[in-house]
Amino acid sequence: MMRHHETAPGYAEIGVTSNFSFLRGASHPQDYVHQAGEYGLAAIGIADRNTLAGIVRAYAELKNPELKSRPKLLVGSRLVFTDGTPDILAYPRDRAAYGRLCRLLSRGKLSAEKGECHLRFQDLAEFSEGLLLVLMPSYRFRAEDITRTLGAMRLMRADGVWLGASLFHRGDDKRRLARLQGVAMGAGVRLIATNDVLYHSHERRVLQDVLTCVREKTVIEAAGRLLEANAERHLKPAAEMARRVSSLPMFGMLPSVAPVAGLFTLIWLLSSAPTQRPSM
Repeated sequence: MMRHHETAPGYAEIGVTSNFSFLRGASHPQDYVHQAGEYGLAAIGIADRNTLAGIVRAYAELKNPELKSRPKLLVGSRLVFTDGTPDILAYPRDRAAYGRLCRLLSRGKLSAEKGECHLRFQDLAEFSEGLLLVLMPSYRFRAEDITRTLGAMRLMRADGVWLGASLFHRGDDKRRLARLQGVAMGAGVRLIATNDVLYHSHERRVLQDVLTCVREKTVIEAAGRLLEANAERHLKPAAEMARRVSSLPMFGMLPSVAPVAGLFTLIWLLSSAPTQRPSM
């Protein structure tokens, strides 16, 4: 039986939410890094909600001698806004951009109550230089809103703008991704694949449901559509990601499934610069 990394194309999972996104992610950062090593993934990006806190434990796992392979660790954050802007994954290209991302997050935390972070889209514009930005549309989205946001992002000083494309496995993936492809083409950006991960293994789906209920102050029996529709939002091997999108007409527009020549090589890689470990 072939190992995952023996037949897999290059893949970087850039949309990872850990338990440092309070009551949302159901796995520790080190779980993700270990699983990425098992799968032989080229890179993994921990992007928690308005924080960089999970990066430290993810970095520590890279030193685990039991890792089968060591993925590149991408330093980033999932920016969540108070003004209705869809979430945006932000990855700094270098140390200077990392510093700007830290200042952006500090501004959001200083303008909110303890434990909160209030960001507006215009805040990102001020600190966008050197960042690689991926807009993450919700399951249901208005094409005109996404187009408008992408247009504004392209006017920033960011080093790149993409539109995130995920499979939600609700029976309408082809139609939804065709809409995203149209939006991306109209806005002059490319789609980029991510599974928008909430846990490292499908077995953690039950825990993620419990976290959702705690966050929403309800119980499993009454949660209904507050819960994820399936257990697919876990870390997947590159070969499986490629297989799942290979039949879609926009397959060629998902650059993180085919060999990743452009994205993760541009991002500041913590695992290749151990002396530059961020202080939290």
